[in-house]
Amino acid sequence: MSILTIIFYIILAMIIYAFRNELIAIAVFVGVCMGIGALAGWILFDNANLGANIGFWFAVFFGLRIVMQALGARYANIFDFAYRLISFPFWLLNRIQLILMEPWRYFTKDYVSVGTRDAVRDWLYPIEIILYILITPLRFINAVYYNIIVYTISELYDLIMEVVSPSDEKEGEDSILLWIVMLPYRILKYPIFQGLLVVIEAVVWTVIDIFIPTVTMYHGTDLSAAQSIVGNDWLKGKYCSWTDGTFCSSRYGWAGAGAYFGSAISTAEAYAYDCHRLSDNNPVMIVCRVSLGKILNYRLAPSFIHDNTGPYGHHSIINDYAEREGYTTGEWWNYNHNYWEYCMFDWKNRYNHPWRIRPIYVFNFRTGMAQHIDKGFRRWLFSKSVFDDIIESPKFMCLMGLALFIVGWLVFYGFRYFIDVFYWYFD
Repeated sequence: MSILTIIFYIILAMIIYAFRNELIAIAVFVGVCMGIGALAGWILFDNANLGANIGFWFAVFFGLRIVMQALGARYANIFDFAYRLISFPFWLLNRIQLILMEPWRYFTKDYVSVGTRDAVRDWLYPIEIILYILITPLRFINAVYYNIIVYTISELYDLIMEVVSPSDEKEGEDSILLWIVMLPYRILKYPIFQGLLVVIEAVVWTVIDIFIPTVTMYHGTDLSAAQSIVGNDWLKGKYCSWTDGTFCSSRYGWAGAGAYFGSAISTAEAYAYDCHRLSDNNPVMIVCRVSLGKILNYRLAPSFIHDNTGPYGHHSIINDYAEREGYTTGEWWNYNHNYWEYCMFDWKNRYNHPWRIRPIYVFNFRTGMAQHIDKGFRRWLFSKSVFDDIIESPKFMCLMGLALFIVGWLVFYGFRYFIDVFYWYFD
């Protein structure tokens, strides 16, 4: 036996010892479910093995949510560390993309003279075009990772959990009989139908994000607010209108009316733990793909814009100027907390519609884990803002057409590949 094998068994034994209470609870729960399943299978189908297998998988899926929540509450720091460690390489790539979009922002933290501002704004545009071309590979990598991998896995987990542990009384939340009766319906509704929409969304927005500069950003809030922002239904099952946006624009703020984001996790964490903002004991972070559009750097903006930032400024002046000049995002360095903040201007309650700010998952700081959202996220691809932009913008129409063509190609050839594998396996 090699030294590596011995080390592996020692580590495994330490893990088993550390989680011994949880493992015993899981074993008991699985055993009870398998016993009940075996008895039911023997009585109904004269097949105890079939019933035991059904009971086993029922225990695995049904108990997964409870066990993970319990572990999260107890080992929040461990899960939080693991989350940051795993996501670090892609966080770094996302950060590099954001830096290269406007590398001069780090030289404009301090006040810039009026003459310098006017001169700089004239020659920055051609540099932005060159940088846009150079960082195309970065946009591709980040789009694939955050849209296809992170968002798809997060959403499919929520949808599968809705099959196993429904949140709707009409679908078997409190009745085991209704749970069994509605099981085929939940399978068709969540992992099959909505799961297909999730995959379509992921591919479509991956294509869009390659061309429209989009970065991953963070919004700190509490769990109640996060569920109403990202949820597939409004509170007690009332489905949102397709004209609704994901984020409500703040009436007041340091930099105008809009939705506020940070480029660093610490920014969202600071807002999430703000006692004046929390309505429950669950500080969370909504991780979003944000299409920044044309960015207004306040240190390079005209003097009357810079003077109207802050708690005593006239924010309507900022929003009016942004609308007139085509700016969609405000950017500034927060000296009080040492991080960059971004305001997605929302002068007509339109810009913050789902496709421009797309939540991909919610992270709970209290449990140190990704937060399960009942019924999954809202389907932001099929919103009125998308159809409005397709009609109003020929460029966006072309991009959406390309994205849908790729989706159709993948579905067609993917289906043919599945059929070929099926015939090969059973031939």
